[in-house]
Amino acid sequence: MQPALLNRFFAGLLVLMSLSVSLPALAQSTPAPSADPSALQAPDEGPTLDQLNDQLDQIRQKVSGSAKDDLLSDLRQAALLVQKQADALIDRQAASIEHLSDQLNILGPVQPDEPQAISSQRKTLTTQKNALVDDERKTNTLSQSARDLASQIFSLRRSLFDSQITTRSASPLSSVFWSTMIRPTDDDLGRLHGLLSDIESAANTALAPGKRLFFFCVVLGAVLIWVAGRRLLEHLLIWLMIRWLPEGRLRRSALALTVGLTTVLTIGAATSLLRWGIDTNAVLSADVFNLLNQMQTLIIFCSFILALGRALLMLSHSSWRLPPIPDQIAEAIGHFPILLALALMIIGTQERINSVIASTLALTVAVNGLTALAVSLVFFFALLRYRRTRRRHGLDRLPGFAGLIPFVVAVWVGFSLLALLSGYLTLAYFLTVKLLWISVVSATGYLLIACFGDICETLLSPKQPGGEALGAALGLSPHHQAQASTVLAGIGRTLLLFTAIVLAFMPSGSSPGELLEGFTQLDFGSKPLGGLSIAPSDILLAVAVLIVGMLAIRVLKEWLGERLLPETNMDAGMRASLVTLVGYIGVVLLAIVVMSTLHVSLTNLTWVVSALSVGIGFGLQAIVQNFISGLILLTERPVKVGDWVSLAGVEGDIRRINVRATEIQMSDRSTVIVPNSQFITQNVRNVTMGNALGVVGITLTLPLDTDVLQIRDLLLQAFTEHEAILETPAPSVSFKDLTTTGVIISVSGYVNSPRSVGGARSDLLFTVLGRLRELGIALSSPQSMVLVTESAEKVAPET
Repeated sequence: MQPALLNRFFAGLLVLMSLSVSLPALAQSTPAPSADPSALQAPDEGPTLDQLNDQLDQIRQKVSGSAKDDLLSDLRQAALLVQKQADALIDRQAASIEHLSDQLNILGPVQPDEPQAISSQRKTLTTQKNALVDDERKTNTLSQSARDLASQIFSLRRSLFDSQITTRSASPLSSVFWSTMIRPTDDDLGRLHGLLSDIESAANTALAPGKRLFFFCVVLGAVLIWVAGRRLLEHLLIWLMIRWLPEGRLRRSALALTVGLTTVLTIGAATSLLRWGIDTNAVLSADVFNLLNQMQTLIIFCSFILALGRALLMLSHSSWRLPPIPDQIAEAIGHFPILLALALMIIGTQERINSVIASTLALTVAVNGLTALAVSLVFFFALLRYRRTRRRHGLDRLPGFAGLIPFVVAVWVGFSLLALLSGYLTLAYFLTVKLLWISVVSATGYLLIACFGDICETLLSPKQPGGEALGAALGLSPHHQAQASTVLAGIGRTLLLFTAIVLAFMPSGSSPGELLEGFTQLDFGSKPLGGLSIAPSDILLAVAVLIVGMLAIRVLKEWLGERLLPETNMDAGMRASLVTLVGYIGVVLLAIVVMSTLHVSLTNLTWVVSALSVGIGFGLQAIVQNFISGLILLTERPVKVGDWVSLAGVEGDIRRINVRATEIQMSDRSTVIVPNSQFITQNVRNVTMGNALGVVGITLTLPLDTDVLQIRDLLLQAFTEHEAILETPAPSVSFKDLTTTGVIISVSGYVNSPRSVGGARSDLLFTVLGRLRELGIALSSPQSMVLVTESAEKVAPET
């Protein structure tokens, strides 16, 4: 692996760790700014303008087309450092200029009879100010030159990468590939022998008779920290976690982080101790010193991979495992993180040696191909073992997105092996390193996101003892505390996820700060649409942004609808309308970002607007009308999701309000799609608007000799006993009419919703008719009249 990848590893890890540490702290309290003037330290004076010019000239002299990627990466970082120092110098110069301007303002304009001392002082201050203004202009030019040089180096690295990635070399299936490493060139052998001589000289000085015992003690101490220290520290931290943290998810995530951190910290401490012992006892050359620095970074990176494997798989304590990985699969792939770390350690050492001795391109490409082969094989056999274990034990795939990870990794590894066997070693190396980097960032982000969410849940949620105590101390209501916990957890997880995505797909040679700065400087430009020059890379980037943006909008809508809004006092209809509006706004913003990625100017789309106007006039009028009506429905909310409406013969519950139409579910579970414009232009009966009550009414026709008082008591008792009938307003019985067919009596009662009317009326009819039958009271039947004609009377005797 290249040093740039390891440097990016530490930068990315620092960003993720800083987010995960700072966000919970902000959840607890926000420190007030210090009012002590002594706390404001004066900044250290940086290099002068001449020194920065000299540094930039030295960087320019080292930049060449034959320089390797490692050297170009270091030169680019040096140019960016010069730019940063120049910007700091500009700030100091601006402050000095402002101070001189204040002094000149105090002296005021030139007076005819002013003393000579004031004139001399004004002249001196003016000269100093003019000199500073000239220096500020030169420093601005220097800062821009350093920025341009960094961009040129980046373009040179990109060109070098493009030229190498399309170059075909000897395949690992051929003997030429292996002979390049077994029998290197005389130039490489000479540089390697020189490095070995320096290492031997350093070893002789470290193992000199007067220093030998001390060096062995240092080595023994490093081994003890590596082996025994890790176990002791891990057992101690685990005991503290179990004792201090309550049972639940926070304890599991904290234990996982503890296992991972103890592995990295102890191996890092042992490596630092060993490095200190070598620096103290040995006389190191520049190449050996550089090699030790790179080896120390490589060891920590490999230990980080080992720590992630131990933290995620938790082989010794399966109940502490955070991801939903079955025990059989965890045991089957448990040793692959160790194999991956060992492979990277062995082959990475050779890469570090090649970087130090500046080996030829052929040897460098061959070793990179060997790295790609080793890492790809480790991933390949891990996937093979996973597949066999899942089939042997009849295990289902992991739910959700996690189930796609093995498939994506398998496709990635397949492309890497195909490129490797085809002879495209640099392409295979790039794919393999990218896969390794994304895996490390994803695993780290998963651990930090899980831990942060568990911290928010434990410390802030009113359902937990810690959150309950905090709410009582701050006087927060459980309702508002639950909302704060959900919002903070969502913001923290989103920031961590976004940071992980930025780090995972960071371009080669970029730092997290530069990439985030690029996102903040999206160009919405003034370039005419007719003069576009869209490259294939822009199209791929726009497609990637579109896919990621749509997934992000979907996740945001699910989080709002399932996590945050249920904690508020909003009704279901309002929550659905808000989620839909957020989706519309997200799609509009995503469209703007995608057009910016394609360098489409938003201020020069006049012809698009004109075309849409013509289209609306001819055929899109109904669509636009329905769209605007949908926005009105979501904002004014005359009807909302969950309402029972009646419209032009369609009666049912509103299930969804879309861009063009609204879905209404009928009583028979069928769905009717109604255009939104009909809700604006036609009369709509909203049965449930304003929490309307339902009325259950029954009308009976009884014989004339019926005891109506007894019937009234019977009906009131039946309605009162039914659980769905409300006590207020109370049920009532009314004498509707007295006709020749009988007595008409009506009874009515209220239920909490019109949707409950049908079921309650059916139950009451069964009850009332049953009790009438028990009392022997029959309902009055309608009278019928039969007309007999004269012809019928004559025909009857004949028959």
